[in-house]
Amino acid sequence: MKKTDFIENKSRAYETRQNCHGGTGPFQLKDIIQTVASSDRQYIKFIHDDIIPPGSTFGYHQHNSDVPMEEWYYCISGHGIMELDGNQYEMSAGDISVCRASGSHGLINNGPEDLRIIVIYASAIN
Repeated sequence: MKKTDFIENKSRAYETRQNCHGGTGPFQLKDIIQTVASSDRQYIKFIHDDIIPPGSTFGYHQHNSDVPMEEWYYCISGHGIMELDGNQYEMSAGDISVCRASGSHGLINNGPEDLRIIVIYASAIN
């Protein structure tokens, strides 16, 4: 395994996706570490830069996993509602949510502008 990596992402375009986890509406996604071989990723499985337009949602879902895992959402800009294990939280720039194995979460962009989040998913090496 390599000891270091540099990933140039300036030229990588966002992909448009629909209905994340059964949610509604489009969103844009850029997989920030897509070019790193999966065998080199270790604990970090993916890092996504997501742009969620007003009214779009990520469906409420549970992380069913026997392997320890974490999915972190770091809000860069915009406003939304993050639901974690049935509790709702106002989310805006600088806020972070964490969903671990057996936890449940979903996200709604209820603001007037795009909601931009960085999503980091990590799990034990199996």
